[in-house]
Amino acid sequence: MEKLSIDFILKSVNGTLFNENPSLIEISSISTDSREIKENSLFIPLIGKTFDGHYFIEKAFENKASISLSSRKLNTDKPYIKVNDTLNSLHCIAKDYLRTLNLGRICITGSTGKTTIKNLLSSSIIEKETVSTEGNTNNLIGVPYNIFRCSKNTKYAVFEMGINMKGELKTLSEITRPTHIIITSVNNSHIGNFKSFEDIIDTKLEIFSGYENLSSPVIINGDNKTVIEKIRKFKHVTFGLGSKNDFQPENLTILKNKNEIEIESKKYTISIPGIGGVYAFLAVYAFMRTFPEISIDIEKGLENFIQPESRMNIFQLSGLTLIDDSYNASPASMANAIDVLSKFSARKVAILSDMLELGAMSDELHKNVGEELNSKEIDVLIAVGDYSKKYFEVFKKEKYYFIKREDMEKKIFFILNNKDIVLIKGSHSTRMDETAKLLKEHYNVV
Repeated sequence: MEKLSIDFILKSVNGTLFNENPSLIEISSISTDSREIKENSLFIPLIGKTFDGHYFIEKAFENKASISLSSRKLNTDKPYIKVNDTLNSLHCIAKDYLRTLNLGRICITGSTGKTTIKNLLSSSIIEKETVSTEGNTNNLIGVPYNIFRCSKNTKYAVFEMGINMKGELKTLSEITRPTHIIITSVNNSHIGNFKSFEDIIDTKLEIFSGYENLSSPVIINGDNKTVIEKIRKFKHVTFGLGSKNDFQPENLTILKNKNEIEIESKKYTISIPGIGGVYAFLAVYAFMRTFPEISIDIEKGLENFIQPESRMNIFQLSGLTLIDDSYNASPASMANAIDVLSKFSARKVAILSDMLELGAMSDELHKNVGEELNSKEIDVLIAVGDYSKKYFEVFKKEKYYFIKREDMEKKIFFILNNKDIVLIKGSHSTRMDETAKLLKEHYNVV
């Protein structure tokens, strides 16, 4: 991050400065976490559903913060800027700071596949000064955090943008002002937070709110027919499996732990299991071919690609093979994971927890997963959680049901056999990553 003057911040947040310190002219870092404060930094206390950062302002000053924002009058002799809303102020500073930098802003949104595309694209861009979203910092707080990681030396920033509610992507787009956009698959993930699937599509298209480079084509999954119809007015390039896409495989072989693809008469090996890996490759390939002015080496990107933790990671353990896809779950990603499991020839065990935020469609979508397990001839189901009972009711082979993950973990080693292939998956808050960790510790990663 480049240094910012106090005057710059005051103007950006339209705030009032209290306890002015004449020697404090600029700050060199910004944080919303009092535990991660550095010297010469600005602390921004945010208010969430279960926390209020204002209670940690004094702690931030103890940790050498130079100045803080606050939406309340403070009883302190330390310098602070009073604002109406600290989250909005964070957005204003990030937006104004980004405008001081000259860099390409590649923004990725969609229901599934964002992180895989972001990682593959980032590892394929040759320019050393490229910043990309860290971990799961793809929200209203995380995107500004990644903006502050950029400097005057940054040539490209790859921002992943995830949302839960209408209006969030509009805000993120207006902060970042994308120069390039990639839209992955749009499906019914989080549909419980929206009125309908149509509403999800409209919300994803909020990414155009801050899009300024209208002459630059949007890279979009062309297999999303409904989405394509809605963006006709924007110049676009499509990728996907359908024959009408601008970039599509000429040949495709999906194996248990990799994919082999031929496109434009050249063959590539994709070490990302499942159809999601194919779509990620096609998205980055389409981006590379559409924007030749950006130095991209997709072969090097595939070589250097690091699979995100707990997202379709395959481990050879001492006694079984573990497919750890425990980071999160949606109907589309669940189907992809089950398909990967089905490619193996040993006893196939699916340990599945609930898919959350599906609203009125929850029962139907969980039943669909049970049918998917049947159609892919999975051998054993271990279902965990309230909604997962629908998997259990539909599945026809060997099956077990537990309300609580902890109860399942007490029985798991009596169910699993030597050489099993085990898939673990569930929505993030079900903490199925703990079960994956338990199996890794018990069987030892080879």
